[in-house]
Amino acid sequence: MFEIWKYGDIICARGSRTMPWNRSSKMHVYYYLIDNLLIDTGPFSLKEQAVKFFDTNPIEQVFLTHIHEDHAGMAYWLQENKKVPIYLHPCSIEHASLEPELKQYRLEIWGKRQKFEAEPVPDTMNTSRYTFQVIDSPGHCRHHKILYEERKGWLFSGDLITTLKPKSVFCEENMTELIRSIKKILTLNFHTVFCPHTGILENGRELFGQKLNYLLQLQKQVRNLRYEGFSDREIDQQLFPGPDPVTQLTEGEFSSYFIVNTL
Repeated sequence: MFEIWKYGDIICARGSRTMPWNRSSKMHVYYYLIDNLLIDTGPFSLKEQAVKFFDTNPIEQVFLTHIHEDHAGMAYWLQENKKVPIYLHPCSIEHASLEPELKQYRLEIWGKRQKFEAEPVPDTMNTSRYTFQVIDSPGHCRHHKILYEERKGWLFSGDLITTLKPKSVFCEENMTELIRSIKKILTLNFHTVFCPHTGILENGRELFGQKLNYLLQLQKQVRNLRYEGFSDREIDQQLFPGPDPVTQLTEGEFSSYFIVNTL
């Protein structure tokens, strides 16, 4: 099912993908279009539904929070068919020009990400009615940016808040960098968060605070156990005991060890 609705001036859409490690579980993908600015393109695996959305709404520019295929999977199609500029973290532009080799589980869920030509995102993204500050926000991956509209109190958060209490994270994630990014974000005057996987969060500031507290608690535990002489592998087993099916199904690309090792 692909849903489309309006949230004030924002045209929103949502599609879903089944998770291979839990067939009853779905990962949602949200699309946000403001004054012809599309924030993230969604994955290639939702192409059929997304094209209908793109064809019925004018798009003049695209901002990508980061290069992962669930966010940039339709960038090539939009560039080829809508002739729109694609704005991306400057350090990801070379990566965008190459088609990545993805593990099978990623292809099953999100599909491929074809190469495209990106432009370095400026410090602000402007539309006819809004000015969005572009904020560097590493953590989920090194080259990650978000959008902030101060007058409206909006934050388009990329993958910074998808999971409030992560037990397993992607190999590119760095929890210490994420802590720094969340602390920086919490200095901004926002309230509503637009997440590409969990939707519109009107208590977004509170949720970011909850995630920060969770990570700070974990960081304290990890550092105390390191001081006692435990290795990161041993700490991982203490804090996240038992086998993790997600680690197996993702061939090690997701693991609780990446949480411990980067705190």
